[in-house]
Amino acid sequence: MKITLKKIKKIDIEIIQSELLKFIRNKVDNIHHCKDYEKYCNDIIVIDTLQTMFYIFRTKIESKKADSNISLTPTQSVILLYCCQWERKERTQEQGIVMQTISDIIHEKLVNI
Repeated sequence: MKITLKKIKKIDIEIIQSELLKFIRNKVDNIHHCKDYEKYCNDIIVIDTLQTMFYIFRTKIESKKADSNISLTPTQSVILLYCCQWERKERTQEQGIVMQTISDIIHEKLVNI
């Protein structure tokens, strides 16, 4: 089963990829201080999945297309949803709008599974 995000603009994919990278760094920084074994294992799964997704987005950015469709597994979709809903105070208004839009799309698609 795949969840497809359709006609995502290249500039928006660049924003998503940038936010993914920041989310990965945040998770990696926090994993060293984690005392809860279950949370530690979940963070490893999230980091691994995010790194895979980073390259999915990179491939789309490097393509010559202005808009791209992105197919994600349900797990990748949920983790991207976590990233989109992550409250990062340094986000610009444009970044916030893109991440909220993607969050809304993913949420709707996950609810309809």
